[in-house]
Amino acid sequence: MFERLRNGVRRARQRRGFERETGVVILKCVVAATLAWFVGTLLGGASQVGFAPFTALLVVRPSVYGSVLQSSRYVAAVFAGALLAGLVGLTVGAHLWSFALIVLVAMAAGQFRFFGSQGTQLPVVTAFALAGGAAESPTDLGDLLLMVCVGAASALATNTLFAPAIRFRDAENAVLDFADGLRSLTEEMAQGLSQGRDGLDLDHWGQASNGFDGTARNAEEAVRRQQDRTRLNPRRLASARPVSPRDMDTYQDWISALTRAASHVQSMVRTLRTTTRSDSRFPGPGDTFLREFAPLLERASDIFRTIHDSEEPERRVASDELCAQVNEALRLVEQERTRMREQWDDDLWPVHSALLTDAERLFEEINQGYENSTRGDGAPADGG
Repeated sequence: MFERLRNGVRRARQRRGFERETGVVILKCVVAATLAWFVGTLLGGASQVGFAPFTALLVVRPSVYGSVLQSSRYVAAVFAGALLAGLVGLTVGAHLWSFALIVLVAMAAGQFRFFGSQGTQLPVVTAFALAGGAAESPTDLGDLLLMVCVGAASALATNTLFAPAIRFRDAENAVLDFADGLRSLTEEMAQGLSQGRDGLDLDHWGQASNGFDGTARNAEEAVRRQQDRTRLNPRRLASARPVSPRDMDTYQDWISALTRAASHVQSMVRTLRTTTRSDSRFPGPGDTFLREFAPLLERASDIFRTIHDSEEPERRVASDELCAQVNEALRLVEQERTRMREQWDDDLWPVHSALLTDAERLFEEINQGYENSTRGDGAPADGG
């Protein structure tokens, strides 16, 4: 265990990543809780001072926006819970039947979407205040709410002081890594298909293509984290690059386009796997067609390479190279479809047509991707 901890500390010191972010959150929790306890003791209310560091620990988040969101929900849940507890404690008092009834009401109220994940705190505070006797004293209830506000304020102050750096490059790299993964697989498939059936490596291709589902989720998570970093972040004022919500929308557009393109690669692999089995209902594609189909995947690989190397997600308009490559690829698909109608028998049409349709849709997704991400002023975006 100590070896794992030591390795984690070493990685946190050497580079950015999960370990460093975890270390920063731990540090912020310690600072926020200590500050909340210190301020709480200065303000009095010793009987409820524990709620100050408790609240601070609950609402510290990696981003300022996350802390503001969670603290507002937590404070609202606590105030609602204290109100319910006070309604019972200051009227009929704490009894078995009144305790069960008010906790039931608090549990139901905590389900409102407004409270989010902090909805569970509503019945907790209700039960705690009523069982501990605080609900029978307006002073104790006031102290409890004051300490909660102190804890939330301490967490917000700490999060603002340790506001995360705004790193556009993290979001961009997630998109570029996605494109590079597609480039690598389509290049392998093109090389394999150029050898006919002997070059098929369907098990590997299937595993690699299915992995793009996880790649897409990771890319979306990277963009979401970056969106949270920018919201309410005071470092935006000193950022060399203007922060625009459209920047993150562009990355999301590209992730969506690449995700759809990946689904067509998956469909190609499924078609090849299904039709090359001995029990297939359709005749599988022959060596000649596979060799003719390989150049289309080479074009796909070249397009994904251009997206990666030219850093297309950072551009306000697509590069001339990418536009030309996509248009040429779509022209080749139509050319191949015409030749297929002339040369191949009708019984081979379903399989050949399915593969060509997936290739065509793949190129159209890329075409749609850069059209959606066009931001209109023609100037290249600055790197982050």
